[in-house]
Amino acid sequence: MGRSWNRIKRYYKKNGSHLVKIMLPSKYLRYYPPIFILRNPIEQRVKHTLKKGFQVAVISFYFPDLENIISKIGRRKYLLCREVIKAQLRKVIGQTFADEEIVCLHEQYSDGISLLLKVDARFHSTMELEDRLAKVKTVIEGHNYKQLDNQHLCVQFGYIFLESGEYSLSECMLKAHVQAMAMAEKQDKLQFQQLKFQINQIIAFKDITLLAQPIMDVSKGGIKAWELLTRGPKGSLMENPLQLFSIAKQTNRLFMLELLILEKAFQLIYQCKMKEAIFINFTPTTLNEVELIEKMLALLKKYPEIIPQNIAIEVTEQDSIDGLKNFERNIEALRDLGFQIAVDDTGAGYASFHTINRIMPDIIKIDRSVIQDIDKNMVKEKMLQGLLLIANETGSLVVAEGIERPEEVQILSKHKVDMAQGYFYARPKLLQPIT
Repeated sequence: MGRSWNRIKRYYKKNGSHLVKIMLPSKYLRYYPPIFILRNPIEQRVKHTLKKGFQVAVISFYFPDLENIISKIGRRKYLLCREVIKAQLRKVIGQTFADEEIVCLHEQYSDGISLLLKVDARFHSTMELEDRLAKVKTVIEGHNYKQLDNQHLCVQFGYIFLESGEYSLSECMLKAHVQAMAMAEKQDKLQFQQLKFQINQIIAFKDITLLAQPIMDVSKGGIKAWELLTRGPKGSLMENPLQLFSIAKQTNRLFMLELLILEKAFQLIYQCKMKEAIFINFTPTTLNEVELIEKMLALLKKYPEIIPQNIAIEVTEQDSIDGLKNFERNIEALRDLGFQIAVDDTGAGYASFHTINRIMPDIIKIDRSVIQDIDKNMVKEKMLQGLLLIANETGSLVVAEGIERPEEVQILSKHKVDMAQGYFYARPKLLQPIT
């Protein structure tokens, strides 16, 4: 390993990737690595990421006008331009995502370029991922590619979360790429139709499971409320909630899925005779639907035992509320029916503060990023105090999320936080009906 990187590059250019595979430092295998026969560096990086307990998002970039561009400028000229596009994509991704988030950017498959990202499901949302990918798309499309003779370059992206199961990792990666590419193309391709069929089947057969995580009273102890969390069919691609909701959104089935979750929640409340308050998550997209209140009234009529005053509609940060014409009207209508309104992930970004300002929630949920190690970080404690002041002004109760250590509970008690939830108290679990 005594050779300089410039010497390695010269050797690579002269002799080919198969001759320099032993000399390449791992950090240079992050972007467009050569595929080795004995050891695929992409698989090695993915395997390492999964072993660390993270998820891997597989994003495919698709260039829909490619054949048209090639026919106009010629394949040789396009191949030269392709290297420029790849370099620009690498640059923009490097500016948009932190280095430690990028597992690999590669073109192992011939139909597009794939980006693999490390995802911590506890901190990341699909909205955040889509926002950042949209920025990449905007920059790539806005760049002037002289080699294209002023032809506009269009890029689309689709994503899915890697599921390693009964197949080899390489087979799972290929399957994920094909599914993500189908999402990007959104044409009548088999893979896209199969995913749409699967989500339709889940909704039609109501094949989801709701887990319940207790929300504790910080000062008195004891369970004050429950948050209901969704899982897809056990052992399937969509058991993972990130996967389930991302596919539902990309196939325009999100509203139907969240209505199913609401009905399942009503059934669980009745079957388990739950007396505590219940938190049910809704995306802004669903809360903007014209038919939402009509569907809600129909479900309340179907389940007359449900008391809306005991249910908090939790607004997630999956989508921005800007430009949603019916959102605030529906929020007021839900309030008129007796439901409480909660805002999730407060403190994680601007969006939650914007939502608080718009709807003045009954409950504010403070994001785990503020709470984690708060006993060791004076700045976080000051942030908590600031959020409590906001809650006091809006007349909102406060729930702290993601509690994992007793020292964090002590800080919450010190500042008189109303409620808390997290693995310190209990993990989400399946509740059994009372017969």
